Amino acid sequence: MVMRSEPGNKIKFIIIFLFLLNLFAGLFLINEGLFQYDSIHLAEAVENTYKTGQLQPAVRGRYGSVIVTSILYWPSFILGHNADFTTRFASVLFHSLSIVMLFLFINELFGNRIQALFGAVLLSFTPFYFSSDTYGKEHGMSMFFLLLSFFLVYRGVKNKSLVLIGISSFAIAFASSIREAMLVVTPLYFILYLNPEISIRPFKITIPRERFDPKMLFSLLLPFLFSFCVMYLTYLKPVIYNELFLRDTGTVVFLGIFTPVLKLVVHDLYKSVPLLLFVFFIIGVIRIGYKENFFLAIFLLLWVMPIFYFGNTQTYSPRYLDVIMVPVYIFASYALSDLYGKNKIITYIVIVYFVGSMFVFMYPMLKFRHHYNGAKQFALYVKEKTEEDAVIITSDDRPFIRYYSDRKTINYPINPAAYTKEVNDFVNKIDKLLMEGVPVYVTEWGLNSYDPDNILGTSLAIKFNISIIGEKLSEDYHRPDMKLDLRNQKLFKIDLR
Repeated sequence: MVMRSEPGNKIKFIIIFLFLLNLFAGLFLINEGLFQYDSIHLAEAVENTYKTGQLQPAVRGRYGSVIVTSILYWPSFILGHNADFTTRFASVLFHSLSIVMLFLFINELFGNRIQALFGAVLLSFTPFYFSSDTYGKEHGMSMFFLLLSFFLVYRGVKNKSLVLIGISSFAIAFASSIREAMLVVTPLYFILYLNPEISIRPFKITIPRERFDPKMLFSLLLPFLFSFCVMYLTYLKPVIYNELFLRDTGTVVFLGIFTPVLKLVVHDLYKSVPLLLFVFFIIGVIRIGYKENFFLAIFLLLWVMPIFYFGNTQTYSPRYLDVIMVPVYIFASYALSDLYGKNKIITYIVIVYFVGSMFVFMYPMLKFRHHYNGAKQFALYVKEKTEEDAVIITSDDRPFIRYYSDRKTINYPINPAAYTKEVNDFVNKIDKLLMEGVPVYVTEWGLNSYDPDNILGTSLAIKFNISIIGEKLSEDYHRPDMKLDLRNQKLFKIDLR
């Protein structure tokens, strides 16, 4: 007699499969080092937390990511290692956990493990999501807690569990402490809690009375409000102010609804995600609205809408779109599950095509960086060629040189105008360092990145002798999810005339 496995056992098998698939794929393609400004700061914050005994901030605070990574860092700290590998491993680990959580969430919404499996597999190998989780970014971690909060609040309401609702409330707040961009999608959490019944003919929105039960509202609001107030009062207030009112190269400035940046978003999606997948997305929208309930269709469409925020920011990067792709994949997986019920073979072919094309797109980039991290290797080159007390003039390479070279760095004026006090003060600062016998070097990109008219470079060349020390293959990390941007970068030495 052949025993058939129970649905619960099948779900456990899928969970283990998804976790191990993503974990091993992530470790197989993990970056040789940290490969983004934020990831360096996170590793430094973790190390400084252990050194000082006090929780240290990462970029824009992000204390949640520091807390979680610090917990994972403990074994490496005992062994005397830095937080480089731990930070990268945390990205891979939480990428894997976020995929599992997406599977559980879709299965909870629709009660269809095949659809949940399809959606989870699609997110697994999305280039701009998978890639960022190989070099120390906190996207997978924030996604995990976001999906955890959605899963728990939906199940908590269904089972009338105050404990699950309370944990979900804390989880959604914690997601924002990992990555403040999660605040943009936080309203969806409260909409999901309400889960109203929507009818079209006649049009009517009905919110069940139990949603306003004082105990449920207490469980929903208290953990979130308490956590958010703590974050706001301790560090988030200036972060929000800076993002809204300060316009410089370091802030995520919203430029408007339809900007040229949005064209770049469309280009990035077209280049990295199969176009046919968006056809299934549209079919899924129609099918869910027609066959299921209108609330889920509207909820998921609202989840897509932040693309008009993330896709119109001054600092846009493709990885900003990861949270937007979740509802896209939920819709697409619904259409794929319909196709699966009619023709399994064609469905498998389509899934393999989707996953395979995305994997083929990102594999050459990630495989190269698995063996050679250009930003790290250039920093090590700087360490090899400079004295221990040297000062390096640089720009966006600053955290890499500080972390991997263990050299002091200084910034230069951003987009300077000729003959200004700002430029003169900077030149005088370099002159003072050289007079004190401090070796001063400048990186090629440090001169070119934010000085398009070469005003600073010209001012330095007039005042000092500048000689080439050498060059090393490096890579610009600003759009690493779309292409390899390899270039030789020169290192210069500045001396008194």
